[in-house]
Amino acid sequence: MMFCAKCGAAAKEGSKFCLNCGSPLSAESSAPPTYTPPVVTQQADLEERGRKKGGGFFSSGAGIALVIILGVAVLAGITFGIIFLVKGDANNQVDAATVDVWEEYESILEDNSTDLAQINMDPNALTKDQEELKKAQERVAALEKVLAKTGGTEERRNNNNNNNDNIQADNTRDIKAAQMAAALAAYNEYVKKMDEFLGALIGAIVNNQLFVTEVVNNLNAMLADLQKLATEVTNLSNKFLKDNEQVTVAKFNPPVLLFAKDITPQVEQKTAEAQAAEAARIEAERVAAEQAAAAEA
Repeated sequence: MMFCAKCGAAAKEGSKFCLNCGSPLSAESSAPPTYTPPVVTQQADLEERGRKKGGGFFSSGAGIALVIILGVAVLAGITFGIIFLVKGDANNQVDAATVDVWEEYESILEDNSTDLAQINMDPNALTKDQEELKKAQERVAALEKVLAKTGGTEERRNNNNNNNDNIQADNTRDIKAAQMAAALAAYNEYVKKMDEFLGALIGAIVNNQLFVTEVVNNLNAMLADLQKLATEVTNLSNKFLKDNEQVTVAKFNPPVLLFAKDITPQVEQKTAEAQAAEAARIEAERVAAEQAAAAEA
């Protein structure tokens, strides 16, 4: 268990961000933040006494000279750093904050792939899958907020610019932040559509409507939409990965994006069973009616 150093909220182990306040988490967040009083050593106490008396090395001529030399060196280092940043263009690579968002995004994809690995037609199991999808929506929404606050340049963050408008062609930081935002938005829509589909499927099973043509056509249309959204998520995620040396991914193919493909055969089988049962019921009623008519005659 991890804890946010800013708000103290608990977070899942390995998370990059606090889903309560959006603050970045670190490896040091494995325990609740505690206050450790400073340790005063005997040497520190002696130095403090020396300073109070006005003596010591740094009050001597040599000490003052050393302070001046160090000050000049620090100033030169700062100046050189500024010149380096200007000449090297700090916007020509993906910033660390956007990379952290990508890694958290991968964690969400992995968790969803595991949660939805054993899809079946049991309504209770499908309801649990819906609960996991709602948690995924919350995580993605929180991650979108984190990216808006931390990803790209300060200008983009201040303007809340989550698309490619007014982004310079050579500004890699903003381009990749916009691509990451697009991938997150697409995946959020994908998860919402899965949740919607499972709700419709549960209703059809519980109410015994899988033999109804309109219901079946609606489920098939939703599955087709899921296939398109999965492709969109894949394309946008690969767009972020393209020419991105800050992220190393062998292949982007999370199993969760195969949801529609994996569940379609089960839906078809369940539909065929429901249609056969309904046909048998209708035939039984027909035979019973004929027998009743013959008895009356």
